[in-house]
Amino acid sequence: MLSYVLLPFIGFAIAMLVVSIGGGGGSLYVGVLTAFLGVSPAVAVTTSLATGILTTAAGTYSHWREGNVNWKLGGIMLVSGVIAAVAGSLISNALPEYVYTKVTGVVLLGMAVQMVIAYIRRRRYGARQPNAAPTRADGIRAVVFGLIGGLLSGVVGLSGGVPIVAGLMVLGCSSLETVGTSVFVLCGMAVASFAMHVSTGQVDWMLVLLLASGTVLGAISAPKLLARVDKGKLELVLQPVMMGLCTLMGVLLVVR
Repeated sequence: MLSYVLLPFIGFAIAMLVVSIGGGGGSLYVGVLTAFLGVSPAVAVTTSLATGILTTAAGTYSHWREGNVNWKLGGIMLVSGVIAAVAGSLISNALPEYVYTKVTGVVLLGMAVQMVIAYIRRRRYGARQPNAAPTRADGIRAVVFGLIGGLLSGVVGLSGGVPIVAGLMVLGCSSLETVGTSVFVLCGMAVASFAMHVSTGQVDWMLVLLLASGTVLGAISAPKLLARVDKGKLELVLQPVMMGLCTLMGVLLVVR
């Protein structure tokens, strides 16, 4: 019973974290539901996706209010990501899982290298203008990163957030724009993933309500708190954190 009482507070903490660094929190929700409440994986996945939709929708709205969403780049990534996620779910059984895992790890490590290069370039020349119209080259790269994120979501079962965050960083977005735009993209991808999984797993709406009562508040609060932090200091902290997460996830998948 205590675990259920704590769910809104756990949801609030998770939402504050993922909406601050760019993500949906799906894996964290699944971990909480399966490890602490004994929920079956099938129910946990669909329940976490439903929660993730509400969380990222609230986070997108709050980031939009703070001017942190690049709708053009995000829209390109979202469309390509959803298409890739659907295709990935259809071909997920074509090759052994360990092959996908190793390839994913190598891809993420390659992205980490690109993020480091982009970080150095940004420190030297500055970030792109907020909501600046993407060039043709930017659009092509956004499509590629969206496809990678979607494939990771559909094939491997990851949220796809790391490639989206990496892509936005490589495209020269500031930390806040990277975070806000990635939350928007992941909201759309969560809707698509939920639609694909809802027929195979039951949703526990009571758990969604309990988690979302905390996650929505956390998702709305996080961008407002970030807006009060000095942007220069935020760039120094958030971007290395993002690069570190991408590198860590890539290494873990390669050596897994």
